[in-house]
Amino acid sequence: MSKSVFNPLSKEHEDAVHEESIRILEEVGIKVTSQRALAMLKAKGASVDEKAQTARISEAMVREALSNAPKEFVMAARDKARDLRMPATDRVYGVNDGQPTDVWDIDAQVKRKSTARDLVDLTLVCDAMPEVDLYWPEVVATDLPPDVSNNHEFVASLFNTGKHIQHGAGSVEDARFQIEAAAAVVGSEEELAKRPIISITHTPITPLRYEEGDIEAVIEFALAGLPVVHLSMAISGSVAPVTLAGTVALVNAENLAGFVISQAAKAGAPVLYSSESGPMDMKTGVFLSGSTEGALINSAGCQMARRYHIPSQVGGTAASGCRPGYEIGYQKAISALLPAMAGADQIVGIGGFERSGCESVEQVVMDCELWRNIMRAWRGIDVTKDTLAFDTIARVGPGGYFMKDTHTLRFFRKENLLPKIAQLPPPQDSAEEPIRLAARREAKRILAEHRPMAMDKGAAQMVKSILRKYDEAAIKAAVPTDYLRF
Repeated sequence: MSKSVFNPLSKEHEDAVHEESIRILEEVGIKVTSQRALAMLKAKGASVDEKAQTARISEAMVREALSNAPKEFVMAARDKARDLRMPATDRVYGVNDGQPTDVWDIDAQVKRKSTARDLVDLTLVCDAMPEVDLYWPEVVATDLPPDVSNNHEFVASLFNTGKHIQHGAGSVEDARFQIEAAAAVVGSEEELAKRPIISITHTPITPLRYEEGDIEAVIEFALAGLPVVHLSMAISGSVAPVTLAGTVALVNAENLAGFVISQAAKAGAPVLYSSESGPMDMKTGVFLSGSTEGALINSAGCQMARRYHIPSQVGGTAASGCRPGYEIGYQKAISALLPAMAGADQIVGIGGFERSGCESVEQVVMDCELWRNIMRAWRGIDVTKDTLAFDTIARVGPGGYFMKDTHTLRFFRKENLLPKIAQLPPPQDSAEEPIRLAARREAKRILAEHRPMAMDKGAAQMVKSILRKYDEAAIKAAVPTDYLRF
């Protein structure tokens, strides 16, 4: 499990959160609008009210689900060198943001509606950045028919990154498309279960509501042996209690209910604990993304995930600010640092701002600079005989200078983070922040030069054929894929 040096909950408080979550599931229950899911829960021992579409879940059901959920698994990638072993051990895995309908235009420097070509550009930049370990399709392709855009966003991502892809699925059809397309890439559905190159997020409607299409997509992924991230997006003071403790208890209950449903579908189905939660601004009613309170809630989620020995993916690197600049920077820093130090396995948010309402290729580059600093803090201080450096101190002596010593040459790159785009001198012909100009130049360089891992031609044709089949079933026509760059 990813190391933790920050526990927002005492052991007593952690126990209290768990106990209250069980009480919520046993006495309040969850609403499930899928008869298929309700029948599965009833067969596992839940008290089901068919008319009200509610299920009360016992502590015994939770214990069984947690015992069946795998403690370790691989979130594989087309590029095997990018496989993610869960739980994370050598670092916290960075994940990009997604999936709004707006993008920040790199040339015009204004917000506008996102297109399929924007999605491809964002995918390429995330593919090129080593700090992004797992890729979500970052924006909605608003220029494609809405009934099939989800599938096309998935395919555009599949063609343009070799990393693990995570998407959403709002129906059985969405889930089956993703499973069939990914199976075509790896060879078969049996091979896909062995090397799951895709996963989905499932977000209940907080508080405690599980919609038919979304939860049946979860069932399909569980049956296929593919990971599901049970993502609670609780907003304190709106759809969750205004108190942080109450929100944490609700987030925990929603995650536990999701685990029960996944394991009821198939024992051993891989799951991740997830929270991308925070408070509501009581003055405006909007979600305060990137807040300190949100970072504390998500960090508590990391702690509860460790309690259950379930890998975690939580929100962070998040911001409410509406354009790149200082406000976004400090919000992203605090929202990423706390859960990283609390033992998160994956943290989501690279590239987004305005409450994840807008995405930007240059923000991806700047966030990766921030992420390198977060990971430097996470690594901490390496204390060994060599790093304590007594021999070096003795050799240099009182009043000496360490820069020329061989010890400095051996260790300075490992010990000190060297900025890539930060701390540059301001340009003489622009009042804009130097880091933004540097990030924009780097993003444009990547778009001009970077080429993703090629897909096997036979697999590529099969994926396109599957896409056409689902297009024709949904809208009676095939949508052109000329937005694909490669």
